[in-house]
Amino acid sequence: MSASAWLAIGAVVAAVAAPGVGSPVVALAAMATALVAGGTSRIGRDRAAGARSSFRPALAAGIGAFAIAIRLLTSPLSDATEADRDLPDGRGPWIATVEARGSDREGQQLATLRITRDHDTGVGQAWLVAATLPRYPEIEPGLIVTVDGALEAPPTGPYGDYLRRIGVLATIRSRGLSVDATLDGPAAALERLRRGAGDALGAAIPEPEAGLAAGIVIGLRDRVDRDLAADFTTVGASHVVAISGWNIAIVAATVAALARGLGRRRRSLILSVAIVAYALFAGASPSVVRAAAMAGVVLLARESGRAGRAAAALGWAAAILLVVEPALVLDAGFQLSTLATAGILAWADRLDRHLRAVAGGRLPGWLAESLGVSLAAQAATLPVVLATFGRLAIIAPAINLAVVPLVAPAMGAAMIALLGGAVAVLGGPAVVATVAGLPAWGLLTAMCAIVRAGAGLPIASLTLEPPWTLITAVGVAVVPMMVVLGRRHGLGRARRGGARVPTAGPSSTAPASSSPSSAPHANQRSAGRPSRGAARAAALTLAIAVGALGLAAAHRADGTTRITVLDVGQGDSILVEGGRGGRMLIDGGPDPDRLLVELDRRLPPWDRRIDILVLTHPHEDHVAGLPVLLERYRIGRIYETGMRGPGPGYGAFARDLARASAPPDGILSTGARIALDDIRFRVLWPDPGHVPREPPDAGRGINDVSIVLLGEVAGRRFLLTGDVEDDVDPLLAQRGLPPIDILKVAHHGSATASTPAFLDAVRPRVAIVSAGAGNPYGHPARSTIDRLAATGARVLRTDTDGSVAVSIATDGTISVATSGARKAALLPVAPGPRVAALGAAVPLLAASAVSFSCGIPSGR
Repeated sequence: MSASAWLAIGAVVAAVAAPGVGSPVVALAAMATALVAGGTSRIGRDRAAGARSSFRPALAAGIGAFAIAIRLLTSPLSDATEADRDLPDGRGPWIATVEARGSDREGQQLATLRITRDHDTGVGQAWLVAATLPRYPEIEPGLIVTVDGALEAPPTGPYGDYLRRIGVLATIRSRGLSVDATLDGPAAALERLRRGAGDALGAAIPEPEAGLAAGIVIGLRDRVDRDLAADFTTVGASHVVAISGWNIAIVAATVAALARGLGRRRRSLILSVAIVAYALFAGASPSVVRAAAMAGVVLLARESGRAGRAAAALGWAAAILLVVEPALVLDAGFQLSTLATAGILAWADRLDRHLRAVAGGRLPGWLAESLGVSLAAQAATLPVVLATFGRLAIIAPAINLAVVPLVAPAMGAAMIALLGGAVAVLGGPAVVATVAGLPAWGLLTAMCAIVRAGAGLPIASLTLEPPWTLITAVGVAVVPMMVVLGRRHGLGRARRGGARVPTAGPSSTAPASSSPSSAPHANQRSAGRPSRGAARAAALTLAIAVGALGLAAAHRADGTTRITVLDVGQGDSILVEGGRGGRMLIDGGPDPDRLLVELDRRLPPWDRRIDILVLTHPHEDHVAGLPVLLERYRIGRIYETGMRGPGPGYGAFARDLARASAPPDGILSTGARIALDDIRFRVLWPDPGHVPREPPDAGRGINDVSIVLLGEVAGRRFLLTGDVEDDVDPLLAQRGLPPIDILKVAHHGSATASTPAFLDAVRPRVAIVSAGAGNPYGHPARSTIDRLAATGARVLRTDTDGSVAVSIATDGTISVATSGARKAALLPVAPGPRVAALGAAVPLLAASAVSFSCGIPSGR
C-alpha cells in the first residue's frame, strides 16, 4: 500500500476519533507517531532497505492524523444542536432561496431551502431547512420563494442525524408557496438549461422512463419515479440513477472504450472533457464534483499509462478533502465515492480480463470494461452500504450484468431523444420527438423491466438489523482483504521458488493468428457474403421492425371498451377508452407524476392524446394532476362544473386554461349528453344554476357539485359519481336510477356516501373504490364496504388491488383486471336486455368563457 494511502488512512482515523477523544489528544498522538516512525526510519538507513520501508506507513499515517488535528484545533466544527435550541418562533412568512430539489412525494414538492428570519427586510440569520411544499408552483434551484409554517428541529433517529450531517437545522411543512424572483448567474443559467433538457426528454419519452433518462443523462434525480428508484435500490443497481463515483466511472469508462482507436493523448483529452461535462450537467453539487474528481483521477491515470500513480493521487485527494472538511468522514457519499474509486483501481482491470476470458473473445471490449467497472465499484462499496443502510442486494451481480450493458446505448439514445424533444418544445412537430424518443424508450423500458422483475423476487434483497449490519459489513470487507493477502503470499512464494506466475491478459485469450497462406482462402470463403457488421445491422433492423409491429398491434383498437380506475393515491382519476380508440379522462388525482406514470404505462408513446377531459369538482385530490397533463398530452376538450377551486393545483390548472393555446372548455350540468365512440354519457348532476362560482366551504360544499356521469355501451351501464355525499345520492335515487353493472364509489368510500337508498336503486355488480393506501381519512369506511358487499357487488379497491380495469366486449361480456395484489380476474356477465337505451347523443357542448382565481389548499 502506498504512503499516500496510509496518509489518507491516518486522516480518516483522526477525523473519526477527534470528536470523541479531543483534537489535542489526537494531535499529540499523531505527532508522537510521526516522530518515532521518522526517527526509527532514519536510524535504519544503514540497514536493509526492507526494514527501513516498514516504518513509512506509520510516518504517513501520523502526518495525516496530525493535519486533521491541527485543522480541528484552528477551526472547530460547528454544532448544529446549538441552533436547534434557538429556532425562531412564528409561522413566517419566510423568504427563502431554493438550494436543492428532491423527488416529489404524494403530490408535494420536497426541497432544501435557505431561509431568513426576517421576511420584511430580507435580512437576518440564514437557516438551511428541509421543506415539504405544495406541488404548485413548480420550483427549481436558484428561485427565491416565500413560504409559511413553523420551523421545527429535525426529528430524532437516522433521518434527523442525516439532516444534521448535511447542515440542515430545521424542517418546515408549508401550505403556501409563491415564487418571487430568480437568481442570475452561470449556476442559475445552467440549472435552467438542465431543467429544460429534462422537459425535452419528457416530451419525447413516456414516464417513468423519461424521469429515468433525466436521472442518468443530466443528473435530475428528482425526476426519477420514487417507486422505480426504490426498485433500483432493492436490486443493488442504484448507481444507475444516482450520480456517484461508480456512475461517473461507468460513463467515463464507456466513453474511453468507445474512443479506444484514438491515440492515448487524444483519448485522455476526450475522457477529461466527458467527466467535466457530465459533472456540470449533473448539477455540479459538491458530492458530484467530489465523485467526478476521484473517478477522474483513476481513469485518467489508466488512460495516460501511469496507472501506478492513481492510488497515490486517490490517497492525496481523500486526505485533502478531509483536511478541508473533516465531517466528510461520516458522509455516506464521500465514503461511497472513495471506496468505489478504490475498487475500480484495484479490481476493474482484473474483472475486465476475466470477463473477456470467460466469454472467449465474444464479449465486446467496451462492454467488458463497463461491467468490470460496475462490479468492482459495487464490491468495494458493499461494506458501507451494509453498515449504513442495512440492505444486502443478493441478486445485484446478476441484475448488473443484465442492466449495465444497456446503460451506454440508453444514454446515447436518450441524447437523441433530448434533441428531438427540444425540437417539439420549441414549437416543432411533435412527431419528431416521438420518433427520436422511441429507441431510448425501448432501452429504458428493458432496464425498468429487468429491475422490476428482480425487485419482485422474494430473494432480491435482505434487510439486516443491528448488530448484524456491522457484523456482515466487517465480514464482507475482510473476505477480499484475505483474498488479496493470500494471492500476494502465493506470489511471493512463487517468486522465491523461481517459478514464473502466469497472469491473465488479452494475449492469453487471443486466438492464434492465421498463417499468411491461409488468408487468401479466408477471403475466398467470405467473398459474396455480407459482412458480419452488415448482418448484425440487418438483424437489428428486423428486430426493431418486429418490435414496432408488436407495439402497434398491442395498442390497436379492437372494439372493446375499457374503464380503468387508476391507482393515483388518495384521489380520483378514471381513464375511459372507447372501442375505436377514443379516450376520456375523468379527474387527474392529487399527484401529477403518478398520473403520468399510470397513463403512459397504458397509452402508446406515439399517441399522447386525450379527446375529452372532465374535472368533476375542483378539490386538489381531483385536479392537482391536470396541469402537468396539459403540458404532456394533447387535450381535445375540457369540461368542469364552473366552480373555482381553492387550492394551488386548481390555480395552476386555471392559468393553463387561460392561455391562448389551451383547449376549449365548457360546463356540464344535468341533462347534458356526451358521446365517445360507441359510449353514450348522460350527466345526472349537478343541476343547472345550482353551482356557485365561489365554494361555500372547503369540504362538502365542493364535493356536492361533483359531476355524475352515467355511461352505456354494449348493453352495459356504468356510473361515475365523483365525490357526491349523502345529501345528493338519495336525491339521484328519487329521480330514478336504473340498475348498473359498474359503480365508481363516491367520495373514496367514505361513510358519508353511497347511502342504502342509493345502493338499493343501482345494485352494482362491480363496485370500485379509489383510495390511497394508509390515507389519514380512514377511507374507505368499513360501513360503506359492508353496504356494498350486501348488495352482492364484487368490491375492488385501488389501495389494495392497484389500478382496476374493467373491459366490456362488443357482446357485453365484462372482465375485470387489477394491477395489485389480486391479478387479472375474469367476471363473466351474460348479455341481456337489462339496460334500456339512454337516447341519442347530442353534439359536444360549446365552450363558455370563464375566469378563475387561486386560493389556499383545503382539506376535504
